Amino acid sequence: MGAILRKYGLATTLLLPLIKRGAIDFEPGATFVAGDSKIIKDEGAPANTTNSPANEGNGIYSLALTATELQASRIVVTVIDAATKVWEDQAILIETYGNGAAQHAFDLDTAQQQVTVASMLADVLTSAALSQGAAQEIADELLQRAIANVEPSAGFRTLYGAIASLVNRAKINASGNLEVYKTDDATLLETLTATTNAQQDPIAELDPP
Repeated sequence: MGAILRKYGLATTLLLPLIKRGAIDFEPGATFVAGDSKIIKDEGAPANTTNSPANEGNGIYSLALTATELQASRIVVTVIDAATKVWEDQAILIETYGNGAAQHAFDLDTAQQQVTVASMLADVLTSAALSQGAAQEIADELLQRAIANVEPSAGFRTLYGAIASLVNRAKINASGNLEVYKTDDATLLETLTATTNAQQDPIAELDPP
């Protein structure tokens, strides 16, 4: 018997068939008393459900669970005839989702999920999951990606700044300091104070093609 998924802390309605005791036909006329349906939350003590099952016809019954009853990681609902057995015992296994206290924290009701770097490192970017080919593709993409993509937000004392100093336009200004430009070759990115030496030939400008 597999578990069904329901959202943590959100009221829900379960549907279940009831089979006649000792037969294979549906039981269309079951009646219920307190204690016929019970709930077990996270392997705790059984408790009566707030509501009793309702007859939906043709041997199908519904059971409304409250939001409080859905505040658990793993839930078992049993529907057992407490008097003379009319139907076969039934059980429904539930795993909750969408909450840190649920069995599954991932929220299936949210189209766009927020994935943190920590969770990616722990769950996705493992040595076993990342093949050599995939790692090489990442490296290739990194090496050929234009630094203009990160230029609006990256600071100079970063890998971006180091690459910009090597591949962008740079020139010595009138004060003898090195000016490094952004990829448009016109916007100043950073000015680096230069220490001069009269015995060395001055470089007027560096402008990579």
